Amino acid sequence: MAENFLQKPQRRFSRIQKFIIRWKTRSLGSDVDAFILVMSVLIYMGRSDLEERFERAKEIINTRFKQFNMGFALYERIEVEVAEFLANEALYIRARDKVFEEIVRDIQLYGIVLDMLQGEKDISKLQLVRSVVQKSYDDEYQLTKEAKRILEAQEKNPV
Repeated sequence: MAENFLQKPQRRFSRIQKFIIRWKTRSLGSDVDAFILVMSVLIYMGRSDLEERFERAKEIINTRFKQFNMGFALYERIEVEVAEFLANEALYIRARDKVFEEIVRDIQLYGIVLDMLQGEKDISKLQLVRSVVQKSYDDEYQLTKEAKRILEAQEKNPV
């Protein structure tokens, strides 16, 4: 595996290059797709310092996927996604919304957020992700008045 990722991040890809990169990562599973999506969005969130974001992404990929020998393919796919966000911000906004949904669906993805958004300059981004995810959890797991009434009755009179 090319764990060192010696090349600098590439910002432009031909259609054929995009196709080949996506083809190489097509069957890695939904968990890996979610990882790629989360990483791509987090890198783009810090687009004012893309080089540092890509370096951090390399470290995380090496840590999480070292034994699977697919780090370089994942990194290339993340580069493709970020390049598309740079070309079309609407794609980023849709992907960001999907990332929030994915994190609510699988809270373990929040660990990637914590790994990527470290330091003083990322506090506002981390707060944004945290507040959106927390609001989604609150909305999703809020009990109706009838359900609360039944639950309270069950707590008072355990069977």
